Amino acid sequence: MSVRRFRLLAIAVLAGALAACGTGAQNPQFSVNGRPLSVALYHSIVATEQHKYERTGAQVNWHSASGQRRLANIESSVLRALVHDAVVEQLAAERGIAVTPADLEQALAAAEAAFGGPVAFEQNLEQAGVVRSEFSSLLRYRILETRLTQWGTVSKSAIDTAVDRAHVVATIGPCAVNRSYPACLTSN
Repeated sequence: MSVRRFRLLAIAVLAGALAACGTGAQNPQFSVNGRPLSVALYHSIVATEQHKYERTGAQVNWHSASGQRRLANIESSVLRALVHDAVVEQLAAERGIAVTPADLEQALAAAEAAFGGPVAFEQNLEQAGVVRSEFSSLLRYRILETRLTQWGTVSKSAIDTAVDRAHVVATIGPCAVNRSYPACLTSN
């Protein structure tokens, strides 16, 4: 698994945790099709992505114009990923598709093997700033998406269409200043 793919998986894992949590805050807001998502998790993922960027050795002043552009790109990517995973979960639930604990354990064992065993797997998670439970949640979303597409119930393009049509309320990150989703996102 490439580092970029692992990072995207880490974001998706966090998105899984996000879908399981609600937000008690009245403002800011983040919801997909009327289902609230955790604003705190969004901020946590953004912070993790900022730290990952800094760990590459790049010098960035997050308050400078270029730093603000980079931060807007990170925030936009995180919002897109969280919306995508929330829609995948909703589509799967509508079709009665679920991931059992045994399914998840089997997939986790396969991931460990792909990394060369449990120790190497845990080291990679630590380097990515992801705990095992977050990875597990992310993996759950990937399994749901695979089942949706492989079982023929929903195509990837149908998922993309559902994501595009999702009613997203976001008053966080790049969407905090009088701009609605998805117009508020950077083009990446």
